[in-house]
Amino acid sequence: MNGPNNGIPILDNLRAIAAWAVCLFHFVCTTTGFIDPGSFVYRFFSFGKYGVHLFFIISGLVIPWSMYNSNYQIKNFFRFFFKRLIRLEPPYIISIILMLCILFLRKYSPAYDGKEVNISIRQVIFHVGYLIPFFKDVTWLTNVYWTLAIEFQYYLLIGVFYFLFYSKRRYVRIVAYLVFVISPVVFSTHSFLPFWLPLFGIGILLFSYKKNIIPVIEFIIATILFLSVLYFFNDFIVFLVALISAAAILFLFHYSIKRIAWLGAFSYSVYLMHSVLGAAVVNTLSHYAHTPAAKVLVVLSGIITTFISSYIMYFFVEKPSKKISSTFTYKKNAE
Repeated sequence: MNGPNNGIPILDNLRAIAAWAVCLFHFVCTTTGFIDPGSFVYRFFSFGKYGVHLFFIISGLVIPWSMYNSNYQIKNFFRFFFKRLIRLEPPYIISIILMLCILFLRKYSPAYDGKEVNISIRQVIFHVGYLIPFFKDVTWLTNVYWTLAIEFQYYLLIGVFYFLFYSKRRYVRIVAYLVFVISPVVFSTHSFLPFWLPLFGIGILLFSYKKNIIPVIEFIIATILFLSVLYFFNDFIVFLVALISAAAILFLFHYSIKRIAWLGAFSYSVYLMHSVLGAAVVNTLSHYAHTPAAKVLVVLSGIITTFISSYIMYFFVEKPSKKISSTFTYKKNAE
């Protein structure tokens, strides 16, 4: 859910907003019996789940942007794919290991509800390859991983079909747009990329327009098409988030608030760790919080735990992975 900015200052600000919005959504709205679903607080923080949609738009923009700047060609596919794996897999694997430890230790918690969690080696192996959606008898260790599977599928798609959006032939680009528009109609399963292609497509259009690959009229018409699909096949909030996000990237492209951008720099680690350690703290403490003040403290405890653990993850795992990934380039093949 993260990547290089490549000269787009606004992105880390948006990543920070998306990551912490999802974090608060899970702490407040998915902790069983914690907050009344009919309350204003619950309804307000429920909007945080749409941070995922913002992440998809950002990926739609930043991945082809990076490929363009790196002189990517189809023959570089395996190098590109390997770069993404080096960049993203180490933090993901660490989070899986931590999640397994928490699931094992939960029976020793005073708040243990007595429910057994059966985890198979097969299930864990399928996590490594993001294969859970392909098998009905296995589930994710934590629900946030499903979005990583969507991103993984997107990397495969863009690595092969990037040239369609970079093409100088307008009809080729139009065919690509139509595929993105039709996909949610034909494939309605949320566990796979086709349903989410219009969100990634908006990011791709922003890339194409900002790099002067497409004229403004093509950008406007294609964006309207993608937004229309989101309006009719998702709820209105998804449409609104996509519209506001696209406008923010388009008109605030060079704008950045340093303190928020700093938080966005390790948003991937935040996204992973909030669902592992942060959620574990909130789930445990929520059993003892019966007043509004106590519940606020529980959420704050989850936030602090997430912040500390995600920064440690970023400094010792994500940042080194990012550095190694950046050493793989395609420029030698761009002659």
